[in-house]
Amino acid sequence: MPTYETQITIDAPPSEIWKHLIDVSKYDDWSNNFWLRGEPVVGGPGRIEFKLFGIPTGANVTFQIVDEHRELRWQGGAKGIAYGSHFLILEPLDGGTRTRVRHGETFEGLLAGLTVRLLGAERGGPSYNGFNEDLRRRVTGA
Repeated sequence: MPTYETQITIDAPPSEIWKHLIDVSKYDDWSNNFWLRGEPVVGGPGRIEFKLFGIPTGANVTFQIVDEHRELRWQGGAKGIAYGSHFLILEPLDGGTRTRVRHGETFEGLLAGLTVRLLGAERGGPSYNGFNEDLRRRVTGA
C-alpha cells in the first residue's frame, strides 16, 4: 500500500505536543491545513476537513489508535478508491526534551498511488508539511 510520510522535529516533549493534537476542538485556532472533528477515542467517529484545490471538503473517519503521548491514527475516505489510514506518531528525542513527529497516511484503493503522488507535489491538496509547521508554531509559540 502506498504511503506518504513527512517529519518534523519540535523542541518540546511528546506530552506537550500530544495535548495540542488531542484537543481537536482547538484546531480552528491554529491549523491552516487540517481540521479534525469528533472525540478521539478508539473506534469512535470523527471527521477530517481540509481544502482540495481551494474547495473545502472532508471525510468521515474512525479513530484507530489513541495512544497517549505516542500515536494518533484515524482511517476514512472512499473504500475501493482512496481509503487512508492517517497517522501522527510522536518519537521522543534527546531524553524526551524534543520530539520527532512522523505525519502521513497509507492508502489503499484504485487511486491510492495517484493520491500519494498528488500529496507529494503539494499542489492544491492538503499540506502535511503545512500542518507540521502549524503544530510546531502552536507548541513552541514561535
